[in-house]
Amino acid sequence: MDPVAHCWVGSAFLFISSDKVDLSDLYQDPQMQLKIYKALKLSLADATGSGGGCEILKVYGSAFGLQLKFTEEVKCRKFLQSYESGRLQTALVHHFQNQSVPSTAFTMELKAGMVTLDDILNKPDSCINHIKANEPNHLRDDDVNRLEQDIRQMVLEYSSLCQASSVQCDGPSELYSVSESPIPSSPPLIASPTSAQTNGSPLPLVDCFEFQGAFFDDRVLSTQDHDNFAKSVGRNWKQVGRVLQKTCRGLRYPAIDNIAFEYEREGLYEQAYQMLLKFIQSEGKKATISRLIKVLEKSELIGVADQLLNNN
Repeated sequence: MDPVAHCWVGSAFLFISSDKVDLSDLYQDPQMQLKIYKALKLSLADATGSGGGCEILKVYGSAFGLQLKFTEEVKCRKFLQSYESGRLQTALVHHFQNQSVPSTAFTMELKAGMVTLDDILNKPDSCINHIKANEPNHLRDDDVNRLEQDIRQMVLEYSSLCQASSVQCDGPSELYSVSESPIPSSPPLIASPTSAQTNGSPLPLVDCFEFQGAFFDDRVLSTQDHDNFAKSVGRNWKQVGRVLQKTCRGLRYPAIDNIAFEYEREGLYEQAYQMLLKFIQSEGKKATISRLIKVLEKSELIGVADQLLNNN
């Protein structure tokens, strides 16, 4: 009998500091802790291409840092690429701003055991070997479990509110503003049940969908969505098209190859535009933003999805 294959597991420590903000002190504030954790979680999802394959085992408050557990080598490599290129740092700034945490530039250090990976980032295989050699010897920390449970509870409560009181999920604003009062320049993220009624009658139910911990109204793709997609997807338009073609007759073989050939001279924008146009024409009212976002998530194009939702 063949032995059971051992799954890929590794661990690394990510230390984050700032000259302007003491992250350790900030994290001790109960009002800020969930915001910071959610910003960290979303940043890691951006760095790895999705929410899977990487999780936070522990958050250290003294020298502010995270112990990360990787369960997929490909996600670990994507994390290293994002760390080296600066994409992780950009994601941290973006998500800290979205969570109303003081914005600042971050300095980071990455370690696996006693090895400082920053010194060998140009040797990704060596980094992977060190991370793999440091398999975690404990389960997720109780505080992290509590924060994960808080996030799940907020998702459930907001989803129930959407269904029960027909709450409109406000545009691209992120869910879970944990402060007691909303920022003056921003509308409330969750409306009260009474505000969702007109003349005592409930409004029609609004379909909502979740992306990276935030809720958005579902709708048919707009002209602006169409243009934003074509501008941001680049050479990945074929990849998106091949996922869409599984449920869209209008994109079945050889539609995508024909588009690539016919619009080769016009460039990537026009090819992406024509592909999505075929999808919209074929699917009509079923060509929704939620459907496209799910395909982008499946294709690990989180950045493109984020641009679509935040440029409306």
